[in-house]
Amino acid sequence: MAETTTRADKGCSLVLLVRHAQAAVPDEQGRYFSEGAVPLSETGSRQARLLAESLRGLHVDRIWSSDLLRATQTAEHLAAVVGVSPAHVKAFREVNCGLFDGATIAELRSEHPEYVSWVEAGFQQGFATPQSHFPADLRFPNGESVMDMAQRAIPAFLEVCDAPAGHVSLVVSHAWVICVVLCHVLGLGADTYYRFGMPNAGMSVVRVGPDGRGMLDALSWQAPLDRLAGASLRVDSAIVGSNG
Repeated sequence: MAETTTRADKGCSLVLLVRHAQAAVPDEQGRYFSEGAVPLSETGSRQARLLAESLRGLHVDRIWSSDLLRATQTAEHLAAVVGVSPAHVKAFREVNCGLFDGATIAELRSEHPEYVSWVEAGFQQGFATPQSHFPADLRFPNGESVMDMAQRAIPAFLEVCDAPAGHVSLVVSHAWVICVVLCHVLGLGADTYYRFGMPNAGMSVVRVGPDGRGMLDALSWQAPLDRLAGASLRVDSAIVGSNG
């Protein structure tokens, strides 16, 4: 007989991982930012509204968000629909690019070519190979590496996972943070973070235990491609389903 998973199953919670919608980068001067106060672009606001509408009717217990502007603005759109106020968490910020925050790609190419992949992979979704992606252990001057970021982001994610059975959490963060979190969920090393595509306003869905380990139900689903929550994230069976 098939075994049924219910909200009463101890330790299993659902976490929706949302990358912020499109931000207004590069700016008019061609500068790229990691921690700057960058707002959503018009397209980004539209993406966030579409994603929010796709979640209408889905019960969400709590929203967690990076405290950077592009993430908080995305979270506000989602919160307005699901009816939960977001908690802002600094640990969910993107990698701190240190002295290069606000650099142009031309400046990087001429002065620091080893960091060009930050833009090509992080902002332009470069192809996922070790050669074309940003090395996980390469630290920005006066900033962080991806591995450094993982040291603060994973403990924050474990706080999200420390929830009652059947709890539904929504986390709004950044591309590399979500990639590192997915590595943890699936038991992969953080240095393989680049294997996950992470478009703006993409939502990944994981089922996890208190240790943050679990399974991936959906990767980078985008509301503009499928606006009905019932088609990709079934509201009536997000928690209740069959594993037989």
